[in-house]
Amino acid sequence: MNRIPFSSFRSFSALFRDYTENPAELATFFNGDWRDPLALAKACQTAADAQQNREALVAAMRRQAADWGVEAASKHLLEQLARPDASAVVTGQQLGLFGGPLYTAFKALTTIQLAEHLTKTTGKPVVPVFWLEGEDHDFEEIASTGLMESDDAVKVTYADDASATDRTAVGRMKVGPGIEAAIADLERLLPPSDFREPLLDRIRTAYAPGTPMIKAFVSVMESILGPGRIAYISPDDRELKTLARELFRKEITDHGTSSAVLASSSAPLEPRWHIQVRTQPTNLFLHGDKRRTAIDATESGFRTRDGQALSESELLDMLDEDPGQFSPNVVLRPLMQDTLLPTAVYVAGPGEVAYFAQFKGLYAWAGLPMPIIYPRASATLLERRVGRILEKQHMQIPVFEEDIEKLFRRVVLDNMETDLEAAFKQASAGLHQAINDIKPAIEAVDRSLVGSAEAARAAFMKEWAQLQGKVIKAEKAQHEVLKGQLERASSSLFPMGTPQERFLSPVYFLNKYSPDFFAGLTERFDLDTSQHQVLDL
Repeated sequence: MNRIPFSSFRSFSALFRDYTENPAELATFFNGDWRDPLALAKACQTAADAQQNREALVAAMRRQAADWGVEAASKHLLEQLARPDASAVVTGQQLGLFGGPLYTAFKALTTIQLAEHLTKTTGKPVVPVFWLEGEDHDFEEIASTGLMESDDAVKVTYADDASATDRTAVGRMKVGPGIEAAIADLERLLPPSDFREPLLDRIRTAYAPGTPMIKAFVSVMESILGPGRIAYISPDDRELKTLARELFRKEITDHGTSSAVLASSSAPLEPRWHIQVRTQPTNLFLHGDKRRTAIDATESGFRTRDGQALSESELLDMLDEDPGQFSPNVVLRPLMQDTLLPTAVYVAGPGEVAYFAQFKGLYAWAGLPMPIIYPRASATLLERRVGRILEKQHMQIPVFEEDIEKLFRRVVLDNMETDLEAAFKQASAGLHQAINDIKPAIEAVDRSLVGSAEAARAAFMKEWAQLQGKVIKAEKAQHEVLKGQLERASSSLFPMGTPQERFLSPVYFLNKYSPDFFAGLTERFDLDTSQHQVLDL
C-alpha cells in the first residue's frame, strides 16, 4: 500500500486536510483526538454510561432488521448492543443506487474495522452501526451510480416513475418499473466474468419493483460488505422518534438558542477554513407520506415552507400525538442519532468532518456527549494496467486532477529531448533583439517607418507562435499511444473529473474481482486514515 497526504490533492478542503494532518489546529472544535487510544477508550465508556433507552432501541432495530430480511445476520450484533456496557461506532449515508459510490463502502469498512479494534482494546463490546439516511428527499442525488464502459466513465441512472412533486423521502419510496432500464444498463456495461450473473441476480432480487428502497439498499450493502458485519438503523421510525421526542421538543421551544449556538460555534471557523452548514429558522421538518417540508420560526409561531401556519402549542401537540411526523435536518440529525445510539465514535467523510466542527456547542445544548469524529478511509483502488502507466511515466495519482489535455501537453514537453518552449523562447529573444538593433538605423533614415518595424515585429511573432504550436502539435501526434494511456488512467482515477471513490460503484469491482472483494479490504485498509491510501489490485 502507498499513502499520499491529503494536502497533495485539490479535492479535499483545508479543514479536512488540517484535521487529518494537523489535528491540534482544530482541537477546540472537537471532543477528543481521534488518534488517541485513551480518548477512544474513554469515549466508549462515556457512551455506554449515557445510554438511557437501550432496550427500546434494540427492540426497534430488531424489528427493522426483520423488515429488511437481515434479522438472522444481525442477531449477534444486536445481542452485543443490548449489553449495558456496549457502545457503538456509527457511520451513515444516503441510500445510493446499487449501494452508492465506493466511499459508502469505505465508510462502512472503516466502521467495522474500528469497532473490532476497540472491542479488542477495551474488552467491551463496540458495535458497528450504519445509519440509513433515508429521510432525505433529494431523489436525484441518489439515483445514479458510476461504472466503466471500456475505458470511459459512464453513469447508470434510475428514472423514478413518480413526478418530483409527488415524491416523499427516498426511504419511504418503493422501487418502480423504471429500475428495469437501469438494471439493463448495468447488465450491458458489466463485462463477462465468473461473478457477473450471480451478482446481477442479487441486484435484480434486491431492486425488484415494489421493494422498499431502504430494503433494496440494505440488501446490496450486505452483498458488498458480507452479511452480518454491520447493524443498520433507520431514523424514519415512529418508535425511535418517540425516544427522540424530547430533543425535538427542545428544538421547538428553544430554537433561538440552538441557532445562536451554531452561529457562535461556526464563527471562529470561517476566517481560516469554511462553514459547511448555515443556521436555519429551525432544524426540523414535518414529514408525511406526500411531503417533507421545513418548519420556519416566525414572530407569531411557526410556518411550514408549504404555507401552513402553526403556533408553538399546536406544534407541540402534534409532537405529542405522533413524533413520527417530525424529521431532523442536517444539523439535528447527529443529535438525534446520538440520542438514540450509544455513539462513541462517528466515522465521517470530509464534508461531515467539516460540519461536525460546528456542532460541539450544540451537543452541550442538547445535553449529549459528543462522539469522537474519526475520518473514514479514503482510497484509490489501483488496477494493474493503470499502475503500470503511472510507473512508466513516473507519475503520482494527484496529477490526474489536472485537465487531461493540459496534463498531456506537459508530459509531452517534459519527455522531449529538446525543450521546445525554451528553444523557441530563446530564439524569439534573438528576433526581438534583431528588430531592436535595426530600429536606430531605420529611425535615422525615416522616423515614420519605426511604426512599420513594430508592425513587422508583431506580425512575425504571431507567425512565430503559430510555428511553435505546429511543432508541438506534430510532437504530440507522435505520442498518441501516450495520450491514450493518460486518458485511460484519468478515467480510472478521476472518472468524469471526480475522485474515483466518489464516482465508481462497488459493483464494478465485485464483478471484476470477486464477491468477497470488499470483505477482503478490511484486512488491507489501514486504520491510520490520516492519509489517502492506494491499494494495488
